[in-house]
Amino acid sequence: MMSKPTDLPNLYVLPARLDDSQRADIISNIKSKQYQVTESPQDAIIFVGDVLGPKRALLELRFLGLNTTDTTTTKTPAKGTKILKVAKLEWYTKAIIEGVDVNIDDFIIYNGIYPARSPSSNQPATTSLTPRKRSASPPTLAEKQAEERSRSESILRRAMAATHQAAPGTRHLRHKGYSQDLQPSQPFKRPKLISQQSTDSQEESEQIASNLPPLPQWVIEKQKYSCARSTPAESPNKDFLEALFKIRLNRTLISDKIGVRAYSTSIASIAALPYKITHISQIHALPGCEGKIAALWYEFTHSVPPGRLEVLEEIEKSVYYKTLKLFYNIWGAGSHSAQSFYKQGFRDLDDLVEHHWEKLTRVQQIGVKFYDEFQDKIPRDEVISIRDSVQNYARQLLPGAEAAVVGGFRRGKELSNDVDLLITHPRVSKSRDVEELLVPLVDLLEKEGLITHVLTIHQPSRFVAATGGDVWPKRSHHNFDGIPKVLCVWQQPDLREDEEGDSQMGGQVKQGKNPNPHRRVDILLPPPRCAGSTLTSWSGATTFERDLRKYVREEKYWKFSSEGVTDRASGMRVPVGKEEGEFIGLTEEDEKNGVEVDDNVDNRERGKGGEWVGWDVEERKLFKLLELEWREPTERCTG
Repeated sequence: MMSKPTDLPNLYVLPARLDDSQRADIISNIKSKQYQVTESPQDAIIFVGDVLGPKRALLELRFLGLNTTDTTTTKTPAKGTKILKVAKLEWYTKAIIEGVDVNIDDFIIYNGIYPARSPSSNQPATTSLTPRKRSASPPTLAEKQAEERSRSESILRRAMAATHQAAPGTRHLRHKGYSQDLQPSQPFKRPKLISQQSTDSQEESEQIASNLPPLPQWVIEKQKYSCARSTPAESPNKDFLEALFKIRLNRTLISDKIGVRAYSTSIASIAALPYKITHISQIHALPGCEGKIAALWYEFTHSVPPGRLEVLEEIEKSVYYKTLKLFYNIWGAGSHSAQSFYKQGFRDLDDLVEHHWEKLTRVQQIGVKFYDEFQDKIPRDEVISIRDSVQNYARQLLPGAEAAVVGGFRRGKELSNDVDLLITHPRVSKSRDVEELLVPLVDLLEKEGLITHVLTIHQPSRFVAATGGDVWPKRSHHNFDGIPKVLCVWQQPDLREDEEGDSQMGGQVKQGKNPNPHRRVDILLPPPRCAGSTLTSWSGATTFERDLRKYVREEKYWKFSSEGVTDRASGMRVPVGKEEGEFIGLTEEDEKNGVEVDDNVDNRERGKGGEWVGWDVEERKLFKLLELEWREPTERCTG
């Protein structure tokens, strides 16, 4: 059975492990691809859900009132029966979200025999069409209270996360959800559906569509990898993108991973479009942008006044959203921690300090302590100053070391949330020295008063690189790659003069409190052979990096990480460039001509901002290996 819409019978989305808003979004997205989705499980043949095994699939069907028998236990199905199939949610991710041409049979985990319902029967069904409760005894008071809280949160999530469709070809307008956390918004005038507009309006719309600028080549080719197209920081559709960012943040806060992924794909496509969207057909043409995004754009541009989204206004008025956002911004606390704090009744930072302080992790305590300072953005000149300080101290321990700033700074942002630094050495023989630099460097920076708190320090138990520069094929440990790193809190030195005219900095005793804000700084020490891959891995925006790994996996059958490129078949490292020389940071022509990197750092070639050009050279070698067109860091702003 091929997974084309015309080949498949009715589908039903199982509610297992999905809240109401997630399930509604999945149904909407499947329908947008022209598949037939039924709300009655009795009428469905294929059931799609977050189910991992056949036993669980059988139970989920039973909860829907469908008592099936596994086909493996029955040789010949009786006459008048039908076969119900349960497919993993992975089919939805591949076929609907990613647009991959897959066979749904490859995702079937259960086939069950069920008596077919006679079409001529006028008797009402005796089974329930909604999931049944599994409790065999009367619920306790605690269970009733938990169920009521769950129901309230479900209603609130629907009110915050559901999006109504205001364009043709999408699902019906949703019903309003109400909650004690939501306040009525100002009168909101919905735009008319295009089908409700006059003939003159339709003709005008068709006229506009006929005069649209030509689509970029990557749109025509349906290029799904954002790493294969240019995405500048400034977009002509900035206002609409900002609205989508806020909706995606809400999905992040409620741990809707599928929704976050879908919105990220849409945002990346819109951000790469070089002109302002003026017609709904342009949205439909973009990879990853169809019914829902088109409807949001239509409402955004046709609302009175323009630029309003009802779903977004409801979200931003919600106490639940505001509270989760507050807790989510605590460094060391993700969406699950934020939800946990809210469920325990906490509503602000004072609540955490007064009632939950001892249960916070050390990192979360630091995140609360410096909450306001961590929210302040870091200007570029301060980022450069931090880089120069770390580089100077690193060179005291390892002469000739070179530092580079990655993250948003490298993509051209004027203000950064934190500072991400890489340190390596041009000589390949210094690989071990680079990795062993981590602990002494942290000790020195702490002694100088620059690092005030160490949040996480990761020294791999096995070195990534040998003395000769060879890199181990695989390295992974506790969700970290094999690159030595420290995540810390940094404070610039107090350069004020005391009453006697002495400068207050370094490890000296200060007369007063250092007024400079605390900053989040991450320092990574990739060995020379990994410099290019680590630089690339930490330079792109989130969706760019996600699609880069996806491209390498699907198009090359390799694996890409900060440590380099690995062949999945053999498990061995794929060399970047020739990798025969004693130095990194040299072009292939330089290596061929026997050029060496000067040990005197003052004689090395430097680019804009004072960073060694060898970083850029290593990254270009990686793009060439992956057969990707070179993209400047400023073209990787996918969001």
